[in-house]
Amino acid sequence: MSDYIPNDLLIEVLARLPVNSLIRFKSVCKSWYSLITSPIFINKQLNHSKTNTDEVLIRLHTATDKRNTIYCSMTTKNSVMSTRNWSSHLESNLDIILWNPSIRKSVTLPIPYKPQCPHMFVLGFGAHPTTHEHGWRGIGSYVPPRGIVEFMWSQVFMKGAVHWVANDPCVDVGYCNLVMLFDMGEETFYEMMLPLLTLAEQNPTSLSVKLFGESLAVLCRGQRDSGCCCIWVMKEYRVVESWTKLFNINLPGMFDRTSGFRKNGEVLLSTSNNCLFSFDARTKKIVNTGIRGSPHAFYVEPFIDTLLLGEKEDGPLQGASDFQERW
Repeated sequence: MSDYIPNDLLIEVLARLPVNSLIRFKSVCKSWYSLITSPIFINKQLNHSKTNTDEVLIRLHTATDKRNTIYCSMTTKNSVMSTRNWSSHLESNLDIILWNPSIRKSVTLPIPYKPQCPHMFVLGFGAHPTTHEHGWRGIGSYVPPRGIVEFMWSQVFMKGAVHWVANDPCVDVGYCNLVMLFDMGEETFYEMMLPLLTLAEQNPTSLSVKLFGESLAVLCRGQRDSGCCCIWVMKEYRVVESWTKLFNINLPGMFDRTSGFRKNGEVLLSTSNNCLFSFDARTKKIVNTGIRGSPHAFYVEPFIDTLLLGEKEDGPLQGASDFQERW
């Protein structure tokens, strides 16, 4: 029996392995190192990982010692979340840092100036929908049509665009909320209206935008300590009439805020005693994830195990070959 493995078959096998195994396999030989660190293989592994993951990344920020603890949750047979975690000290003096926890590598992005207050920044994070190129853009000349986004408000990248909940400051009385999106391919802002009398006229600080499966979702939190939250989903992308109220969460005295969703549709809730729970809206079952934090410390996003940034050195990115700048 021949020991020879065709190169195409080898690539298919390696692309299906977890990142921690691929990191070890870079030491097998020079040809494997070149393969695993090549952009073509990194993109292939990423595309495979996108369709074979049910993980979320949970960031627990502790302001007292400026430490970030990162938990990666994994679905188990009994639906209880098991986790692996990392700690990092990525807080720096207003630097913008990209960090890949899978490979423990970070790079610092160049910025044109550093304001005295970090709250002056609103960042959008995504990739070009067709070329997948890494670009670092200043879009000062492409001002949003109406909406204003605050620095702490949530964002979602889907369908090649970054989405935020925004507020129209031109309204004299009350609120006029909307979803503002920035198309990464066209480098253009667009707006999508929210349902009137429900989401559009709420205090914008009670709204957050999330990804629910493959759909855009907006969460509306009730009064503080009420334990109430309603979930709205846009069933057909960019069709305003398709906004649909999915379900209500009503757990008085139980939870403080909704942090995000798991791929199976369960809702991740942070409680008033600083614990993270997983809630099944269909069965009303609540499971303690075993993760504890401090008030308002949980941030939950979909997680994909990837080799991205693996071909770069730690530290600042310099030169047009790394990131394109246009300010």
